[in-house]
Amino acid sequence: MSEIVPGFPRVSAAVQDGISRGLQTGIQIYVSVGGQPVIDGGYGMATRSIPMTPYTIMPWRSAGKPLTVVLLIRMLNQNMEPGREELNDEQLRTQVKAWLPEFADSEIGDTTLQQILTHTGGFPMAETGWPSVGWKESLERLRRATREAPTGTAAYHPQSSWFLLGEICRRLSGTEAGFSELMLAHVLEPLGMLDTSAGRSLEEYWVKREQMPTLYERVGASMEVSAYSEPPYATQESPGASLRGPVRDLGRFYEMMMRGGVTSNGERWICDELLRKCTLRHREAEYDRTFQHTVDFGLGWIVNSNRYGEQTVPYGFGRLSTEAAFGHGGSQCSMAFCDPERQIVVAWSANGFCGEGQHQRRNRNLNESIYSDIFGPE
Repeated sequence: MSEIVPGFPRVSAAVQDGISRGLQTGIQIYVSVGGQPVIDGGYGMATRSIPMTPYTIMPWRSAGKPLTVVLLIRMLNQNMEPGREELNDEQLRTQVKAWLPEFADSEIGDTTLQQILTHTGGFPMAETGWPSVGWKESLERLRRATREAPTGTAAYHPQSSWFLLGEICRRLSGTEAGFSELMLAHVLEPLGMLDTSAGRSLEEYWVKREQMPTLYERVGASMEVSAYSEPPYATQESPGASLRGPVRDLGRFYEMMMRGGVTSNGERWICDELLRKCTLRHREAEYDRTFQHTVDFGLGWIVNSNRYGEQTVPYGFGRLSTEAAFGHGGSQCSMAFCDPERQIVVAWSANGFCGEGQHQRRNRNLNESIYSDIFGPE
């Protein structure tokens, strides 16, 4: 049998295994080493009749969270020369209500920026209503939310606190621009991520529809077409969940980080020291109530947590990744990270939300296969 990913036998086997077992019908993978792409393709089928390609617009879900952090940094430092940005201790201690005065009487208004970025705010499952309600209603629901755990409790926030980050970005911009407009102007366009969006109008959705895959999710023992394939999931913006694009764009983002904040054309775009600060372990050796596992966090990034169980850590980077690796996964479908010691960037997204257990096995298998084919099995 020919290799589905030519020259990468273990990766090919992992991809074919996922397709054969019905975890996905297709997957998109981007890998670069030393800034040079070694895998950049789509494998399997995006829909019943359309093959997966490198240009298919894939769901990133929470793998896009780090881009929201970078947008926040850009908004906090609009008048600073590129390379001189800050995210200092005073800013990290600032409470939500200082930026969003309507949260002064909210139970979560005293949450600090550091607590949001390290997922220790204490309201991980607060209901935003996304995507069934608009942006303003999501914020109002959060204003009325109650804490589920004491402040400082390690518990990953899938969506709730990231709406607060998105609104803080909007207020700091001093404009009427929406979150997706700010993301496009201040992050995606400067980094050449031109096929990616954090939200689309219905008109834009129909223009791009044939570039989007059919998404599937596990319902009982079967995989069925997911509502995430269509509006409002495919159009409504969410700072922690709505980014979609070819994963090569996500790879470009991590290559920028690998270059120390320098764009592909050699221009200084963001401070190298600040990026390093964000990917240090700011929350370390704490058991995460959402993940049900100990996971270390930087300021918006997951930091390699293999030390707590390389075969059990959720949304990890694989057994062969080094301690220096950092990145972020997306719920049951995607992963993106870079490993500076190995000079490797990995980004992939599958069109099947196959259940947590199956996805974690897929994630470990694919990431380890990538390392094994490139660097050897050990």
